[in-house]
Amino acid sequence: MNRLGICIAGLDGAIGSTMVAGTFLVRQGHAPPQGLLTETWRERLGLAGLDQVVFGGWDVRGENLFEAATRNAVLDPRRLQVVAKHLAGVVPWQAPRRDLKAGHSQIVREIGKFRKRHKLSSVVVLNLLPTGRHKESQLYARAAAEAECPFINFTPNDCGEEALDDIPYCGRDGKTGQTWVKSVLAPAFRARALKVTGWYSTNLLGNEDGRVVSDPAQGKGKIESKTKLLGDILGYEPHHTVQISFYPPRGDNKESWDAIDFEGFLGLPMQIKINGLWRDSILAAPMCIDLARLMELAARRGERGPQEWLSFYFKSPYKRTDSSGPSHEFYKQEEMFLRYLSKVGR
Repeated sequence: MNRLGICIAGLDGAIGSTMVAGTFLVRQGHAPPQGLLTETWRERLGLAGLDQVVFGGWDVRGENLFEAATRNAVLDPRRLQVVAKHLAGVVPWQAPRRDLKAGHSQIVREIGKFRKRHKLSSVVVLNLLPTGRHKESQLYARAAAEAECPFINFTPNDCGEEALDDIPYCGRDGKTGQTWVKSVLAPAFRARALKVTGWYSTNLLGNEDGRVVSDPAQGKGKIESKTKLLGDILGYEPHHTVQISFYPPRGDNKESWDAIDFEGFLGLPMQIKINGLWRDSILAAPMCIDLARLMELAARRGERGPQEWLSFYFKSPYKRTDSSGPSHEFYKQEEMFLRYLSKVGR
């Protein structure tokens, strides 16, 4: 049995609680595995089944996962009732808050106990801490390296990746909705020789992530990661604006608008407008499950350092020191991903 442990920093958050609740719902037949790309590759690559995944992690709130999932309100509480007992049995370990040096040793010990208690073949550490929590993110990254666990940074936080070269790691900042659309559309404009003169993007988001990233100082890294790819793809910098507004009535449901101005033949202007109605954690949760399964595969194959083949999951993917970095174009990232998996699968 290939038993996989997923240790989550920020377990009680919206994405973490949705991951756990969704896994229980799918593996008990209460929901389809929609959005889980790894389900199509699971048998061929020997990936852990959902019934072989065990969750643990840290949070400052200390709620069990049923309480957390109910508070985050991503899923209807009535839908959670069928897995309520399973969720209530998952309680986060207390996250280090003050003495970070002692906290490092604490995290390493808890990973070891978790591995032993559940007889796990492998453990992956996933960072879901709020944007701006750089020091804490670095703490979990270093602990993952010491415990020899693959590390995933799904946030825009600086995790000190220079200390992670002895383990496989990937990140940064999950590419779930609006930026994903840009990575698909921008190459199409370039391929048709249509000049993008401006791209205006705005977001309404009412969950905890929305509250944090709407702050100009705390959300700086998020805005940068959402902005930088457009010039890299097009080969020039159009007028590009990205805004994120905290709007509590939307909760975890995010609304985005994109107004794209471009010029065609003879310089005549045209426009495209896109209105996206997204579910933030519903998009992110299956991606995180995919990444945990795939990073276990990377570790099993003896990979080390940044895993560029997973770049299409991220806005600002890590790159190797001997590499110019992966392309931001989605189709090229997908080709790299499929090429890697096809090679493994042979």
